[in-house]
Amino acid sequence: MVFGQWTVLDRPCALSDAGERKWLCRCACGTERYVRERSLLSGGSQSCGCMTRRRAAEAGGYDLRGRSFGNLIVVGAAERRPNDRARRWKCRCGCGRLVEYPSSLLVTGKRTSCGCGAKRKYACADIQGKRFHRLTALYPLEERDAAGYVLWHCRCDCGKEIDVSYNRLVYGNMRSCGCQKKEYDQALQGYLTHVAGTCVDMLKSDKLPKNNTTGVRGVYRIRGKYVAKIVFQKKQYHLGSYDSLEEAALARREAEEQINGAFVEYFEKWERRAREDAAWAEENPIRVEVGRDGQNRVELHFEPAL
Repeated sequence: MVFGQWTVLDRPCALSDAGERKWLCRCACGTERYVRERSLLSGGSQSCGCMTRRRAAEAGGYDLRGRSFGNLIVVGAAERRPNDRARRWKCRCGCGRLVEYPSSLLVTGKRTSCGCGAKRKYACADIQGKRFHRLTALYPLEERDAAGYVLWHCRCDCGKEIDVSYNRLVYGNMRSCGCQKKEYDQALQGYLTHVAGTCVDMLKSDKLPKNNTTGVRGVYRIRGKYVAKIVFQKKQYHLGSYDSLEEAALARREAEEQINGAFVEYFEKWERRAREDAAWAEENPIRVEVGRDGQNRVELHFEPAL
């Protein structure tokens, strides 16, 4: 039997690792190779590759202007780039997006759309006037996001107007122009104590993050090693890599005593004096300098002296 440029020569060989039958075939160019039965029947394999290479070579000399390739219509030649080996063409996809592809990909059928796929059918739905949390969709734009979704010009309840993709509005968690997060952060300031660039409440907490897989806060397994880290004043400090979880956990506990414990203890002393003398507290804010001791352990130096 003949499938494209392939002619089946022999009985099927032993099953492949995936349990599929493979047939010995000869291409029109003379190349012999075992080809999966599924690829032959579905048309996934038409030749050893010679047909694609021949079409790609021929495509460079064709004028493709006005021709259609799937959802793409060639509207003109693209500007040649210094590193281009093949001629490129400007194409308009059925979704309206303008893209550029080399002639070889168009002629061989490897590019039939801008990549929008079936999702474009609903990515262009009319959502004008609809509300998405604090955002109201006003009108669509001609531009698309990186995934090909329509951008919508929206107005937030605060009055600010921004452009948001259809996907983020309908399927994402886009709630506002950013004002909601600012309000949340400001409200959070009233519940948490921030001093010298760090949160005292977070230093006191021993809650384990949800993404932690070792069971020890600040210890992560990376490439077979247990890596200990600690964060202070939004800066991460590396505490070393260890062969065992116990060693990494010990290094983390020592760092917590050196950093978290020392800072909380100093802050509580400073706070007691600040309650007694507000003028002194205003003239002597907490200042912290992070350094390393003789054993390369992280340590803190505080001002003012108490």
